[in-house]
Amino acid sequence: MRLILLISFVMVLLVPSALFAETKEIISEGTYNMGDGETPSVAESRALLKAKQTALEQAGTYVESYSKVKNITLTQDEIQVLASGLMEVEILDKKRTVVGDGINFWVKIKAKVIPDKMEEMAKRIKETSVVEDYKQIQEKYEASQKEIEKLKMELMQAKDEKQKKKVEAKIVDDEKSFQANEWFEKGKKSFDSYLKYPDKRNYYFDEAIEAYTSAIALNEKFVEAYIERGKIYSLRGQYDKAISDFSKAIVIEPSGVEAYRLRGWAFYSIREGDSAIADYNKAITMVPEDAWTYQRRGDAYIDRKRDYDKAIEDYSKVIIIYKGQYDRKKRANALNPFDGLAGSLAWAYVGLGNAYEGKGMYDKSISEFSNAILIVPELSRGYRGLGIVYSKKKQYDLSIDYLTQAISKNNWIDAWDYYYRAYAYKETGQFDKSVEDYNNALEIDPDFILAYLDRGGIFLLIGKNDKAIADFSKALSINKDDVGLNKILFNLRGHLYDITGQEDKAIEDYQKACNMGHQEACGGLQSRLKKR
Repeated sequence: MRLILLISFVMVLLVPSALFAETKEIISEGTYNMGDGETPSVAESRALLKAKQTALEQAGTYVESYSKVKNITLTQDEIQVLASGLMEVEILDKKRTVVGDGINFWVKIKAKVIPDKMEEMAKRIKETSVVEDYKQIQEKYEASQKEIEKLKMELMQAKDEKQKKKVEAKIVDDEKSFQANEWFEKGKKSFDSYLKYPDKRNYYFDEAIEAYTSAIALNEKFVEAYIERGKIYSLRGQYDKAISDFSKAIVIEPSGVEAYRLRGWAFYSIREGDSAIADYNKAITMVPEDAWTYQRRGDAYIDRKRDYDKAIEDYSKVIIIYKGQYDRKKRANALNPFDGLAGSLAWAYVGLGNAYEGKGMYDKSISEFSNAILIVPELSRGYRGLGIVYSKKKQYDLSIDYLTQAISKNNWIDAWDYYYRAYAYKETGQFDKSVEDYNNALEIDPDFILAYLDRGGIFLLIGKNDKAIADFSKALSINKDDVGLNKILFNLRGHLYDITGQEDKAIEDYQKACNMGHQEACGGLQSRLKKR
């Protein structure tokens, strides 16, 4: 009997979670009276918008209850954004009715709130500016609604045909603005769908780009549409298109900080360090306490300029901005896994670790990487940093241990972790394990030139000359721009051709490396020519 009561009690405790896990269905209606000068398609869209807004109120209540069960702390604005992102709308019925001199539009919808992706979306909301984006969309809809009501009143009061046409022209502009906002919202919805279903990335990216392009066609000064389309181009690696969109946004709104921040990232991605830093400088001038931009500028100083001192200044600034908030929340036991604060602080320590490693201050670097994983124990990049530093200190066993942890903790497969561990295995004479890790790296990234170079080096060491030649040849076929690397590869392959008796090929490779300035290759070429 006691067992039955215990089971019943447990089942009662489980009921709320089970209920909240179900899809919530909401039926709502919206109406809109179309006046002179308006078009039916836009009037129907306004009725649909009202129905959605009514449904959203109920959806917000549901999301708030579910988030409490899941212990997700959300503000009211965040609840509304999350509810909107989780809500899928189906039109059940719609009617048009003549009322006096106008037409009444009525729409009935069924809105489904599907909570299975709520935690992932809540995290995104906490880590990005999506709340502000959502508020801007709603504000534009409200402004359009107020404007159209005002214009309808002005049209009724128009005293002559000239004044009437002037008001009607304003109504046309307002409708274009409304439709542009609709397309913009569709673009945001498509992007949210990509976040929920990343395996359909290309489909949703195409859909979002099409929507933003339609919004821009209706409103060529739609700054937010240029920025959002630019973001997707960046995610696709189409940086030239992204830079073009961010630049257009800057021309339209020179005081907008986001376009500078994002264009800086795009410039950084195509290795234009000076342009990236210039944009980050502009953004920091506009928002002096913008930690994200200091972090990105620090990355640019390290990766593109090798200016480690300036990078240290930037990462230190990020830590100053975040550390106080982090310590206060930690003391209050109020750290929220969805607010991204711990992660942002940890990444600043990773940046410092990289900068000190670049300066050869290895003990200081180890301290900073350790700070990072102390804050976020699952941060694989912190373990990688420790692995690299211990490798440079020639403590290869420790390096292998930390890089193994980096691999185990990485949420996505990263070729670099295997690459660095392969090097440590090589330095300890564990050639089989080293080759295996280079193989893993190349399976992840088949165009990983350095992995071909280093694996080829191991094959050269252990006398597998044909495999070494194949690796150096593959690296040469991939590498197009790095002359310094190519002259090394031609010299190595020339040496292999030399020792395997392929005299003509050896002379050809030595000649190419010598022409690029490789002195050893020039010596090899002279030696080979003398033997002829």
